[in-house]
Amino acid sequence: MLLIFVLLFLASLTFSGITTIPLAVPLLIVCSVIFRKPSVFFIAFILGLLFDLFLLRPLGQTGLFFIIAIFTVFIYERKFEIQTATVVFFSSFLASLIYLMVFKYDNVLIQSFVSSLLAILLFRILSSKFKVQS
Repeated sequence: MLLIFVLLFLASLTFSGITTIPLAVPLLIVCSVIFRKPSVFFIAFILGLLFDLFLLRPLGQTGLFFIIAIFTVFIYERKFEIQTATVVFFSSFLASLIYLMVFKYDNVLIQSFVSSLLAILLFRILSSKFKVQS
């Protein structure tokens, strides 16, 4: 779990300082798919507050978006098997696309696609480490 916190911190620093690709969105989705624990909501809210502080936005906007995105993934858990690369790709793509559109970024399709590819890579790495069937 320490690895996840380090990745979240690095994603938040990278996202806010270097690139506009939302790296935290796929990371949170992958964590929620792999671990299936409610503590991901708390982590998402804290990470959202950090983003709001780094990007000088009103506090709570990003955290609320992250919580809604994770809640949507957990809702689909009841109907579908969510621990697959396909679900991770599409949920990450849609969440990144909506995030980039809500917060008015440019090149939303390309950034969402790159974010989804990174989500697949991260899912493959973490699922092999935590023995998740994909």
